[in-house]
Amino acid sequence: MAAVCAALLSLLSLSPASVQQQQSPSPSVPGPAATPLGAPGASSTPVQPGFLVVLDASHGGNDKGAAFAPRIFEKDITLSLARILRKKLEDRGVGVRMLRDSDVSLSLEHRAELCNQQRPALYVALHAGEPGKGVRVYTSFLAVTGPPVGRFLPWGSAQAPSLQRSQAMARTITRELQKRDLKATQMQAFLRPLNNVVAPAIAVEMAADGGDVRSLEDPKLQDAVASAIASAIEQARDHSGVSR
Repeated sequence: MAAVCAALLSLLSLSPASVQQQQSPSPSVPGPAATPLGAPGASSTPVQPGFLVVLDASHGGNDKGAAFAPRIFEKDITLSLARILRKKLEDRGVGVRMLRDSDVSLSLEHRAELCNQQRPALYVALHAGEPGKGVRVYTSFLAVTGPPVGRFLPWGSAQAPSLQRSQAMARTITRELQKRDLKATQMQAFLRPLNNVVAPAIAVEMAADGGDVRSLEDPKLQDAVASAIASAIEQARDHSGVSR
């Protein structure tokens, strides 16, 4: 238990550094808590709770993600799950920002930029996968490194200094999923934009139950997954010592 508490406590122990990116200049930082980060016309002044979680419903707009049936797309499943998770986190007093709260397109670079500008305690990307069973919890497949030397982190491996904290969060989420009798597996992958996020970052992927792709739309399944994630994040917040 002491090791678990220490791992959770470390989630906020390192402030994000600047990221060196050979891209176009970052967009304006969006604003009020009720406004999705990727929404047009957002304010340039962010509002930052003490413990902020950025939720990223993957895909959106022209990017439908995986097509599980003629009218069942990954982009819709991830947005539904993100909205449920946001409500559960807010009910626990956890500050939340969603990168999208509508059917809009966001590039991987833009997602990482928006997230990094907010300096969150945690970034959570949500996905839906091919038929299988259970939930896969991913962290970036990068080498762990120490604190950054100098002002900048390389864009392609900005996650590296936060990787151990990401892995600790993934372990906690996996345990919470298993407590709810959900099959859960912790994995690593070269998965963007995790590599580009300077805070603890994970991706959670729901898989369809066997050949029943409609199970991904099951409100009970989505609620159980969201409850497990929210419980794990609440534990991290409570052990961080950061005010709500």
